[in-house]
Amino acid sequence: MSDEVKIIGGRPLKGSVNPIPNKNSLVAVLPAAILTDDNVIYNNIPNTTDITKILQILKLLGADIIHKKKSVIINCKKIKSFTIDPKLGGEFRASLLFAGPLLARFGRAVIPMPGGCLLGFRSLSSHIDAFKRIGVKIKLNPESIELTAPPKPAKTYRLWQLEASVTATENLLMYAAGVNTQIVITEAACEPHVVDLQNLLISMGTKINGIGSNKLAINGNNHLKGTEFTPRPDFVDIAGFMVAAAVTNGCITIKNSNIPDIVDGIIHWMEMFGISIQRKSKDLIVKRKNKKLQINTKSSGFPTAAPGLPKLAPRPWPGFPVDLIPVIATLASKTEGKLLLQNWMYESGFDFVRELNSLGADIFVSTPQRVIVNGPVKFKGGEVTPPQVIQAAKAIFLASLCDPVETTIHGFSILKRRYPNIIDVYRSLGAKIY
Repeated sequence: MSDEVKIIGGRPLKGSVNPIPNKNSLVAVLPAAILTDDNVIYNNIPNTTDITKILQILKLLGADIIHKKKSVIINCKKIKSFTIDPKLGGEFRASLLFAGPLLARFGRAVIPMPGGCLLGFRSLSSHIDAFKRIGVKIKLNPESIELTAPPKPAKTYRLWQLEASVTATENLLMYAAGVNTQIVITEAACEPHVVDLQNLLISMGTKINGIGSNKLAINGNNHLKGTEFTPRPDFVDIAGFMVAAAVTNGCITIKNSNIPDIVDGIIHWMEMFGISIQRKSKDLIVKRKNKKLQINTKSSGFPTAAPGLPKLAPRPWPGFPVDLIPVIATLASKTEGKLLLQNWMYESGFDFVRELNSLGADIFVSTPQRVIVNGPVKFKGGEVTPPQVIQAAKAIFLASLCDPVETTIHGFSILKRRYPNIIDVYRSLGAKIY
């Protein structure tokens, strides 16, 4: 994929698409193969940057990996190392998810300080606190984290997480699955990708009570078996297609996406913007309800910060996902009225607004974590370099599709980490991308 693309917008996007598999599921379930000596088969594996890096890390640890079309077979019987390659692991935050399974298998793990999307300060405190509460000793080095499991784990550990951290919950799940103990987690994350990991671990022989809730009881063992896993669709990609259909006044059928526990909440929010979403068997058909997009706070029940000022803030699942806030800024820019957006999770989560405004958006930055979007606007095109944050780049990409102007996006390769075929997919819907 080129690092620069030119887009001529103003074309209603029409057609059918298949959303990508949930990347956040895959970055957790792939390291879980370390918990067994048997084969673990993963189906529908995309060729994304993060997935490639995870497979490379597994191979460097000693895993045997066989590629078959879109499937990957992983066998970790020969793994002997508990140390993640510092250069490779330091490039992305998902490398943290090797801590749990390596601790369960070896009693030790050495993880490089992780990188990833540039979303400001992203603390490791939730991981450190959670592991310490179950007896794990942690040594923080300038460039790595060393973790050592207790030689004789207690029969039961009970912990209340400081926050409903997705990756901390996933690390605890994988550690608990591979040791002969019970770990009870309160304030566990409930996101669909966390549920996917729970289902994988259950199929390997772990007992988990409370699946999908914020209180989990995990009873593990050190004799887990192999299994087969197929990821569910990525709700972030599904929501992106919903926004694309709305802002271009098109009609998109999103295949195999009518999965209630993944999309029901997102559909409810999108409908309050004036988007029509029809469920047809396994598919979702998305278009505008009327000629204009509009939030009707009186009839829809949309939350408000003040009279005439609707507001939207992310919350832990099943609340509104924080990853969708950037594309909602693009949607609100084509929606009549004002919208207050908040992002309490990341202090630099609205850095992309500068670039969106340069394309013609009218967004007032109240604080680094609060903005007011005024709409509708006509985007004017131009040249833009989005922050190196995947969903920020996605918001700018969708904005470039709205109006009949030319936009050049530099640094477009950031989207490859999650959407390797994004250009071909949107071209198939009628987008003009060069």
